[in-house]
Amino acid sequence: MKKLFLTGIGFFLAMSLIFAQQTSPEENATKVVTELVTKLTLNDEQKTAVSPIVLDQEKAIAAVIQDTTTTADVKKESITKLQGESDSKIALLLTDEQKVAFKKYIEERPAVSIPATPAPTEQKENNNENSNQQQ
Repeated sequence: MKKLFLTGIGFFLAMSLIFAQQTSPEENATKVVTELVTKLTLNDEQKTAVSPIVLDQEKAIAAVIQDTTTTADVKKESITKLQGESDSKIALLLTDEQKVAFKKYIEERPAVSIPATPAPTEQKENNNENSNQQQ
């Protein structure tokens, strides 16, 4: 009974993690902009200017993650590049005091984690042919 109970709790925790990852780029952008407004005390003009930058970044990141033809390492590099470009654009809109806080925000930002993707189908087919030839 105890094992069944623990298994059930584990299942619900796993499901909550799965659903937590299924957010749209718009939701992610709203969350990031809200966090930036709070941490950097952005004014209305800055918030209006930062919002499309963050939204474009989140859409590009979603596209990179959905790409099944690239490896996790390439995806991480692409996302890091996208974040760097967005960070540069945002930094141009900030005051000197806000830039210091923004730099700290960037340093504290969690590292990007990419779920492992299976190898592209061409590689799988070649591997299967090689396996069949060896037998």
